[in-house]
Amino acid sequence: MKRILPAALAFALLSSGSVTVFAQQADNVSVVKEKRQHHFRHMKNFEAEVHKANELKIKRLEIKKEIVQKKDQLFSLHIKAAESGTEKTRSEKKVIWQNMKQIHKDLRTLRKEAHQTKRAMHEAMRADDERLAKEKMSQWININEKINQKLSEKSQKLDEMIKQYN
Repeated sequence: MKRILPAALAFALLSSGSVTVFAQQADNVSVVKEKRQHHFRHMKNFEAEVHKANELKIKRLEIKKEIVQKKDQLFSLHIKAAESGTEKTRSEKKVIWQNMKQIHKDLRTLRKEAHQTKRAMHEAMRADDERLAKEKMSQWININEKINQKLSEKSQKLDEMIKQYN
């Protein structure tokens, strides 16, 4: 009996703590679920903008795919030129590389700006400021259009470099 009582007391203390932890986790789950429902209630007002943003993302991924294919082609051309000894000097391509550096800097700046704008849009949604959220959404879409434009410029520069090898 002397051994059972302390063991029962210890078990009661441990199990009451786990029940409290379980109850807190259940509260956290309901809070997360409530936040998600709040988010989607607001997002239904932005259906057209969300579709536009998704179209821009699809276009951006297609452009990135083209860029990767052109880089692969450029790599093969560079190897063939080096093997055959007909490689042109790097100075002829230096101007294009300088333009590419500027495009990369611009892309980095635009991506940061897009990230900050999207974050501000979500904060406006959480604050129930639909007008500000719509404004930030349109700014974010415009920035994504600029990003796609810069990626297209990069693709064109790669085309110029490929032409120099031919």
